[in-house]
Amino acid sequence: MKKILIVEDNELNMKLFFDILEYQKYTPIKAINGLEAYKVIKEEELDLIILDVQLPKLNGFELLEKLKKENINLPPIIIVSACAMDSDKQKAKEFKIEDYITKPIDINNFIKTVKQRLGEI
Repeated sequence: MKKILIVEDNELNMKLFFDILEYQKYTPIKAINGLEAYKVIKEEELDLIILDVQLPKLNGFELLEKLKKENINLPPIIIVSACAMDSDKQKAKEFKIEDYITKPIDINNFIKTVKQRLGEI
């Protein structure tokens, strides 16, 4: 089963993403802040990362910058954020991340995007 890291500090959003991915027969892994995510990314072989931008300890973009500086090979990333500002979308593109989903999410679109990033459709 494909392993997907969910980096989300909001409990309700985490539960929603976790339940959706589990129902779709993926193996979701939780991280509630950027530092926790950093450890998981270094230790696990991941197929996809679902990344919130506004996180405690290390925000999503700071995490990406840290990983980039260390030249860590990353799986595809989908940013899921409540912040729909163009500057954040532009910053995501600088990290070569094309998928930027705003909260509240459309569940069908979320599943479709996950499957596309995993090369399943």
